[in-house]
Amino acid sequence: MKKRKRIQRNLSGLLSFVLLLGVMAAGVVSENGITAKAAAGITAADFLKTNGTSIRKANGSGDTVYLRGTNAGGWLVQESWMNPTNAGDQKTMMETFKNRFGESVRDELIAVYEDNYWTTQDFDNCAAMGMSVIRLPFTYMNLVDDNRNLKADAFKRLDWFVENCSRRGIYVILDMHGAFGSQNGQDHSGEVNDGYQLYWNSANREKTIWLWEKIAEHFKGNPAVAAYDLLNEPGIKAGATYSLQWDFYNEIYNRIRTVDPDHIIMMESCWDAGNLPHPNTYGWTNVVYQYHYYPWSHVDSVSGQASYIAGKVTDINSHNYGVPTFVGEFTCFDLEDAWKNTLSTFNRQGWHWTSWTYKVTGNSSWGIYNHSPQKVDIYNDSRETIRQKWSAVGTQNGWVNSKIHNVIKAYLSETVTPGELSDGQYYITAIANGKVVCAENGGAAPLIANRDSCGGAWEAFELKNNSDGTVSFISAANNKYICAVIDEENQLLARSSSINTWEKFQLVSLENGEYAIKALANGKYVKANLNNNARLEATNDTVAGAWEAFRFTRIY
Repeated sequence: MKKRKRIQRNLSGLLSFVLLLGVMAAGVVSENGITAKAAAGITAADFLKTNGTSIRKANGSGDTVYLRGTNAGGWLVQESWMNPTNAGDQKTMMETFKNRFGESVRDELIAVYEDNYWTTQDFDNCAAMGMSVIRLPFTYMNLVDDNRNLKADAFKRLDWFVENCSRRGIYVILDMHGAFGSQNGQDHSGEVNDGYQLYWNSANREKTIWLWEKIAEHFKGNPAVAAYDLLNEPGIKAGATYSLQWDFYNEIYNRIRTVDPDHIIMMESCWDAGNLPHPNTYGWTNVVYQYHYYPWSHVDSVSGQASYIAGKVTDINSHNYGVPTFVGEFTCFDLEDAWKNTLSTFNRQGWHWTSWTYKVTGNSSWGIYNHSPQKVDIYNDSRETIRQKWSAVGTQNGWVNSKIHNVIKAYLSETVTPGELSDGQYYITAIANGKVVCAENGGAAPLIANRDSCGGAWEAFELKNNSDGTVSFISAANNKYICAVIDEENQLLARSSSINTWEKFQLVSLENGEYAIKALANGKYVKANLNNNARLEATNDTVAGAWEAFRFTRIY
């Protein structure tokens, strides 16, 4: 995190090889009792680019993808409030260990921590929840040596992480959480200082740009990398971003584009839409704007958090930057109803998001998983004591935070598979007139888009995914399947007791989280016919515009 001070957060070999082959071949993970949904792995056809306000596969021309998951916070960047250490920041820990034990032993001890903190079990956990992305925070210290030169094995950790995510169908966002000199002077950047050691230091600026160039060279063309997240929370001492940061973004952007013209680049705001420029100001393309939302003034108030999030929606929509929106960090603290409202709002807006964070120490509402390893005293613990403590930081020694885990998982299921909605009950909004679709007269009359909101059973439809890739709908008004009545003007009517051809439809993903509905019976797209009281009819050969576009909002 972040906004405000951190203190506020305190209130063997062969078997592995065989298992690995199985994962790569089938995409199915079954370790520690967790079975993840089969995934074919991410291929070149899955390379992401922006398309207006959406993110799509096939270099921006394919299915819409919603990047939703969590952060791997605490793995490559330690923070004392959420990690088993008393170090004030990552740099202090590294310097203290070097002074006490020497450079080699320091690196050995940090490797013990990193080897154990995040393992294949954690990828399995994320895949089992249905995540489509993990945001991976790192600092320059993970990639360069003490002379600020690229390590011989600089990308060992990042490559391992990206490869394991890719096998499970999960994208990775590479997040520079800490730049040379620190972009904000706070502990989560890995280096506490006055906040003036990057933007006004030409050597640190150039080193940061150079490092991004090296990262881009290394990951160029890798489809499992969703985006480059240039600088985490770059406002000085939690201050706002303005032209100082924008200009630096532009320098990094231009250097990356010389070696990698294709990957999405993320620009972070501290803290609102007005703290970023219009992308046309700098000529930025294939970019995503990122925000971090922490409702500190409403920690214990569901209504307060709802108002806070509603204000963010208004803020972003009013600026109309024409780029995808990504909430890279957020929490709703320990309020389950606030989590539900926030996540449903994000999904309804078609936003992308990653919670902060995957795992924390203690009984905390911040983590999907919690654990309580012994804290390392960097100043007094012996080498062996540190090794022993950090050998026990794996998630297998922790426990799931059921409340947060379950609510996040429920909202991941809405849009994690591009072009496909999971089983559940929805109401359907016609984009043509903004009205909710209704099974009029208790299902006795054709479907019509004429309601201002979902008021009950007449506006509720259960979606069922069929084994052939089609979907069917059951009207809650009369428990009948929706039928494309081909011999009666192709109208949609809730009249069938079972699924046959006329009760099957294909969902086609459009922009902004919208879908077209294609009737299998005649191969025609459904439209809300505004010339016939917005009645739903399967009559169009193509998706001509708003009349053939619908939005699905999950009820449960």
